[in-house]
Amino acid sequence: MKGFLRGQRGFTIIELMIALFVTALAIAGYIGANVVIQRNSEEAFERTVATQDAHRVIERMRSAAQTGIFPGNVTTAFPQNGAVAGFANLTGEQVTVSYVNTATDPLDATVTVTWTSNTRRPSTMALRTLITQR
Repeated sequence: MKGFLRGQRGFTIIELMIALFVTALAIAGYIGANVVIQRNSEEAFERTVATQDAHRVIERMRSAAQTGIFPGNVTTAFPQNGAVAGFANLTGEQVTVSYVNTATDPLDATVTVTWTSNTRRPSTMALRTLITQR
């Protein structure tokens, strides 16, 4: 029995340091991956909100197209490169509408949403659509 116990020694300090280093790397990798995933989730959420806001403006434009003389009624309600009021879902959000030609039917419009992301970077999203009177 003496020989059996003599062969069993504990871990050396080097082995323990290597094990702790590997464990620390694994934990750091896990935390880093979670930070990246969180940031990407926030950016995806912001882009979704911006897309919904652009769709709301397009729906308002389509509603405006049903009344009055088209396309003047839409371009008056939503002026070229003018800010659309009522949107503050994102930090520093601004919604603008631009047209290829304000006198055509169908009206070729682009709704652009700009905002400051959670990472403090300027972000932009644009939707282009054709609007006509039905």
